[in-house]
Amino acid sequence: MSKTLVIDPVTRIEGHGKVTLQLDDNNKVVDARLQVVEFRGFERFIQGHPYWEAPMLLQRICGICFVSHHLCGAKALDDMVGVGLKDGIKMLPTPEKMRRLGHYAQQLQSHVTAYFYLIAPEMVFGIESAPEKRNVLGLAEAIRNW
Repeated sequence: MSKTLVIDPVTRIEGHGKVTLQLDDNNKVVDARLQVVEFRGFERFIQGHPYWEAPMLLQRICGICFVSHHLCGAKALDDMVGVGLKDGIKMLPTPEKMRRLGHYAQQLQSHVTAYFYLIAPEMVFGIESAPEKRNVLGLAEAIRNW
């Protein structure tokens, strides 16, 4: 007899999500689905703007991963003008390195933010503690009362 396991809500993502797992008779996963219902609409809000504004507009999608969205817009422009394509113009080393440096810096910032805001409070208080306590504000309150 197959079973369905639902994790709703998934709270450690930007926005809201749900995971649905279908298990067979031996409790092996036969199907897994992630549903994220956030609508950003950036494809629509860049319409009517000059194409070179895309990276700056796209970086406003998210306050946490803005560099990734900026780079996505820049890569779309690269494709439009033929930079980086197999038979197109090769990107110069300095801009390529600057993009990588920005991406790596964002990854570092993202991991530090995730650690201190999401992981550290649960490590200190435990996953079984009340959600209103196991967050960054609860952690600050606990440190203040030490």
